[in-house]
Amino acid sequence: MSVKSVVIVGAGQSGGRAAALLRQEGFQGDITLIGAEAHPPYERPPLSKAVLKGDKTADHCFLYEADFYQQQNITLMTGKTVEAIDADAHTVTLDDGTSHSFDALIFATGGVVKRLPLPGADLAGIHVVRTLDDSAELGKALTPGAKIVVIGGGFIGLETAATARQKDCDVTVLEGAPRILGRSIPEEVAAAVSRLHEENGIKILLNARIQAFEGSDHVTGIRFEDGSILPADAVVIGIGIAPGIDLAKSAGVDCGDGILVDEFGATNVPGIYATGDCACGNNPRYGAAIRLESWQNADMQARTVARSICGKPEAYAPVPWLWSDQFDWTLQTAGLPHRAEKIVTRGRYEDGAQIFFCLEGDTLIGVAGFGKGSAIAKDVRMAQMMMERGVNPDPAALADESIPLRKIMKDG
Repeated sequence: MSVKSVVIVGAGQSGGRAAALLRQEGFQGDITLIGAEAHPPYERPPLSKAVLKGDKTADHCFLYEADFYQQQNITLMTGKTVEAIDADAHTVTLDDGTSHSFDALIFATGGVVKRLPLPGADLAGIHVVRTLDDSAELGKALTPGAKIVVIGGGFIGLETAATARQKDCDVTVLEGAPRILGRSIPEEVAAAVSRLHEENGIKILLNARIQAFEGSDHVTGIRFEDGSILPADAVVIGIGIAPGIDLAKSAGVDCGDGILVDEFGATNVPGIYATGDCACGNNPRYGAAIRLESWQNADMQARTVARSICGKPEAYAPVPWLWSDQFDWTLQTAGLPHRAEKIVTRGRYEDGAQIFFCLEGDTLIGVAGFGKGSAIAKDVRMAQMMMERGVNPDPAALADESIPLRKIMKDG
């Protein structure tokens, strides 16, 4: 069937990019981009960093200028929620009762922040960082000397903690696991990140067991299972997101840890695709379905879907890459470093920066670099290229700081 109309459900980064890339790939039909937020599509990475710190405004985050969508003949509908999808009739129904037809539909529904179902969870002063409005609201609480408690030792929690500390807040991070970043990077890398935070005055409490939020109208503290109380002027919950799959499931789309798609971005329902945080994509490189939450994936998977709809299918099998800025240091990873069975460390960098090569058996499965600014970016990219090309370097060569990674890749 010739595709003459595309509806995109979700106007975040991946949805916005999908709309733009459809035009870039030559699609001339109708494009309707529907988002629940009042803002046009924007990038989320700055929300816990530059926007929260006050160094950037919302305008810096928007994907495109205000007149872009009109110029590209893209119908952008903000502040609208899709209530129902009829896959057989090829229609979507909005919260205002209107319906829109489609030949192809793209789910770019992102994720919903996870919350803690504990007593006091509805108190004022308990924040999340997912949207521009969330970041603006939390920013009001980051005043010098304010006691800020961040729940969650993952990327968002640690970035938020670092920003709060840079605004002279008294910051404590609570992590329920034995270490921070337990689901994403090896222990050796997490230890380096933990040291950075502690050296900058952030307290990290591990194996934290929270019982309730204290306060009458506004949160005043965290009560632990042992009865002790940690005072708080504001609390930030940063324990991850759940993929936005409810609409897809109601439309008969197969879902697991996300909306299941093949390497071309297509679901089990003909004409329906998914991209971004909500999509769990088959990755031929790893022989598994993987859901990625990253700026890179939001962009590249959107391109894959756009090309598929335009009749130019191209398999998407990325070596995942992401970064996280904390204080003046940057953590970059590529591949699947959390699967490491062995770590090889290279540390010939200024200011104590390090590269951690992650091996699964004899296979280079991932890399993580931690250093100031862009000190480690080049070598992380080199390791990513090794994985893309299937090069499995000698671990001894990786550890030998006198051997350039480019030579190792060439010899491999």
